[in-house]
Amino acid sequence: MRRWHGIAALAVAAAASFLILASPVRAVNATPEENWKNLADALFPHQSLTEDGTIIKLGTPLAAEDAALVPVTLHMNYTDPDLPANDPHRVKKVTLVIDENPSPVAAVFELGPKAGVTKIETRVRVNQNTKVHAVAETVDGKLYVSESFVAAAGGCSAPSGDADAADGPPIGTIRVRGIKPEYVSNDASRKEAVVMIKHPNNSGMQMDQETHLYIPARYVDSLRVTQGDTLIFAMTGGISISEDPNFRFDYLSNGAGKMDVAASDSKGKKFAKNAAIEPAM
Repeated sequence: MRRWHGIAALAVAAAASFLILASPVRAVNATPEENWKNLADALFPHQSLTEDGTIIKLGTPLAAEDAALVPVTLHMNYTDPDLPANDPHRVKKVTLVIDENPSPVAAVFELGPKAGVTKIETRVRVNQNTKVHAVAETVDGKLYVSESFVAAAGGCSAPSGDADAADGPPIGTIRVRGIKPEYVSNDASRKEAVVMIKHPNNSGMQMDQETHLYIPARYVDSLRVTQGDTLIFAMTGGISISEDPNFRFDYLSNGAGKMDVAASDSKGKKFAKNAAIEPAM
């Protein structure tokens, strides 16, 4: 008989109070396809998901060089502010799911309707070989999915680096830097930037190397990036986002030359930065 286990038994105490990170039960010996079906049914009940690379496309490496720092890229079409507000293809939200992670929902991104974001890159922990899914929600409520596979092991329990080192920047230090775009755009207002947050983003599955006790989960659970009052994107995140969360993205500049970044972590600590964008290197 197939046995079912609550995911909390695997995730230690991580993210137990965080609703979107709560995972449905997982079937032991279930196939990857069965796992994804269970996840999709729990996260998007009574909704159908359509594969359509013209709406959302997910990029990951086939094999992770470092399971604690796996690059992930989300490509979104239909985010142009000139599109009619009710264009049914307009993407308003993207959910990133790492199927086999103890807390599969890595992040939920809300896109600003006037920001024109077509790409978000970040880094995630991957605990074992897994399928990864990006699910885009359009303004008409339909869901579109893109799938990839990553071979990796141990990313969620990998020891932290020096995010909280006494001689380094304090937790919550935020930097915003311009990035030279990979491709030249015909639109001079299209820019790229990266938001970097100094934070251990502890998963709750890492062991203190001296005490051999588990380090309590502490992770950036909220991030909001704006130009003045204009939202570029917001993120609700969890333990799967890597140490020192890092988000690279494109956007349409409103000419302000600065960004407002507000973040908080699961311990209730708030961080913020309002400053000019550092020039691209």
